[in-house]
Amino acid sequence: MSQFNQQLELARKRQHRMYLWLLTIFVLVFLIIVTVIFASRGTRVEVQPDDASDVSINAESWLAMVILDSVYSLAESTQIQVTAKGFYPLRKTIERADTGKVITVTLTPLPAKIILSTSLDDNLTQWLIDDEIIAVANHLEYELPAGDHQLLAKHPHYQMTTLDLTLSRGETVTRNVELQPLQGEFVVNSVPSGAMVMVDAVEVGKTPLTVPLQGGFHDVQLTLQKYETTEETIEIKNPSPTIERNYRLSAETAGVRLNLQPSGGQLTLNGLRIDNQDRLSVEAGKQHRLHYSKPGFFSKTETFTLDTNEKRTLDLTLQKEMGKVEILSTPTAEVKIDGKAVGNTPIELELNAVPHDVQFSLQGYRTISKSITPTASEPQKISVTLLPEAQARKAEAPRVYKTKAGGEMALFFPNDIIKMGAGRDEPGQRANEFLKQVRLNRPFYAGTHEVTNAEFQQFDSSKSGDGKLPITNLSWLEAVKFCNWLSQQEGLTPVYQLQGNQLNQINSNADGYRLLMEAEWEWLARKAGKPEQTLFVWGNDKTIPTKAVNIADESAKGSVKLYVPRFYDGYTGIAPVKSFDREKSGLYDLGGNVSEWTHDSYSLTVPKLDTVYPQVLDTSTIAMRVIKGANWRSGSLSELRASYRDGAELGRDILGFRIGRFLSGGNE
Repeated sequence: MSQFNQQLELARKRQHRMYLWLLTIFVLVFLIIVTVIFASRGTRVEVQPDDASDVSINAESWLAMVILDSVYSLAESTQIQVTAKGFYPLRKTIERADTGKVITVTLTPLPAKIILSTSLDDNLTQWLIDDEIIAVANHLEYELPAGDHQLLAKHPHYQMTTLDLTLSRGETVTRNVELQPLQGEFVVNSVPSGAMVMVDAVEVGKTPLTVPLQGGFHDVQLTLQKYETTEETIEIKNPSPTIERNYRLSAETAGVRLNLQPSGGQLTLNGLRIDNQDRLSVEAGKQHRLHYSKPGFFSKTETFTLDTNEKRTLDLTLQKEMGKVEILSTPTAEVKIDGKAVGNTPIELELNAVPHDVQFSLQGYRTISKSITPTASEPQKISVTLLPEAQARKAEAPRVYKTKAGGEMALFFPNDIIKMGAGRDEPGQRANEFLKQVRLNRPFYAGTHEVTNAEFQQFDSSKSGDGKLPITNLSWLEAVKFCNWLSQQEGLTPVYQLQGNQLNQINSNADGYRLLMEAEWEWLARKAGKPEQTLFVWGNDKTIPTKAVNIADESAKGSVKLYVPRFYDGYTGIAPVKSFDREKSGLYDLGGNVSEWTHDSYSLTVPKLDTVYPQVLDTSTIAMRVIKGANWRSGSLSELRASYRDGAELGRDILGFRIGRFLSGGNE
């Protein structure tokens, strides 16, 4: 076989193989289609509304196919898209459970859109569709349902135009609406008659007269010899395009033209205030008095008499009034007048005789604003004393206020040294009651009573209990979380930086709520409101006054190890806050009811006796914290003393807390 024949034979075989592959692929595709159709029952898609045309259903999966209005799929779920002319496309998911069923797809019609415009530029055209005003503008773009609609275009100066529209779904109709001018009349009469009438600066005849006018505003002027000119602006508009006027002309009088400088002042004629104007008509042969004034200027008066028909021009130009002002302050401060810096005190200035705002400012001091009105007749003087910001806050701070949670806070201004703890010779002294001196000189607020269930439940609704009783069984962390929450409610800076149930840091410069420092607590209990420091909250006498404290009294006999015999406080357990007499500090229940968490960490490090410690927040983050105060189970001399202290991490049923806060943040 020749080489040519061999090549021809090879080509023929390759062609046979290609046909065989094509046939195989076709058979496979056919088998897949047949498998889909016969292995799955189709889901028929019924498209609503019935008049939807050019409906198309497409399956968005290669495991599904659409034949006519049925979807066949081997997938668990298939998303289809249904489209039709004049409707929004709609996507729907067909689940396996829909196989063999008929599902209904309701398409949303596309709205029709109208774009209408006029040649006007005054934005007074009202557009109404089916008797409803939809816009007032020169140009309208609006979408509305397909169908028949009647559109009205109304303008006060033009005839109403009606458009009947038949709109299809998705159709956009653009039209320019030509409004026809309104035709009206101006009927004018005058007494006396014969006055020349000018409309828009054009003479149209003498009265009586009827003038045809188109809609709109028109300037009308009537003139007649020996009579004052009469002027008016009229409007020809819907729905009454005819205007009638009967003018009674006034005989010509004497008059003055006025030059008023500066403008905006007050003008009086013969003692009666009149509107500022360029011309005045006055009675001839009589003396008249004009007075013109304006704040900041010397007033001016003109007295005049005019003959009949005399015209005169009067100049009422006012001279600016200036006054000397001396501005002083202690200490020296920057001065701004009407917001503009003018230097530091002392200053002498000449100012216009109108009210001025004078502001004194100095870093670290409270800004002061004063008002002054200079006068040319005598010098003015302003002298102020600026207060340091901390002192100003003290002066204006409320002595008592309610928190957002409903608790009451009282303000204290300590300037004292509290000797904390107890000496070894004091009866009931415990080894952890170290002697320590702390100087208290920062103003602070303290809660007049312990935080109640009602207050705490606003922060944590999971807590229950009588709203008037102090909250107990709280850990120290739960107490400080309440403090942070209350700070945030009132826009204050939180003291405690927490991450979950971990104390990370304490912001000693914050002005937010916190627990009382141990030194603050002991000062309030032992020294506030008293001539000298005492052993107990109520004083030094071991006899407890009536209604002083809620502790372990005779009713606790048998339920506690120690109790106070022959003492009755009226409660066998926790009492509602403020049930007992107010203490010397002005607070309630420091001496009993429930013990209280304080801010300080519990430490057994002995303080230095010869050191006076400052009133600074303890920034330690250790878990063990100081507990102060007796409670309703306290019956021993040791616990009843105000120097008693303990340490704990977790809550107890006899342990609550009281909140405090510095008057302001930072080191005052």
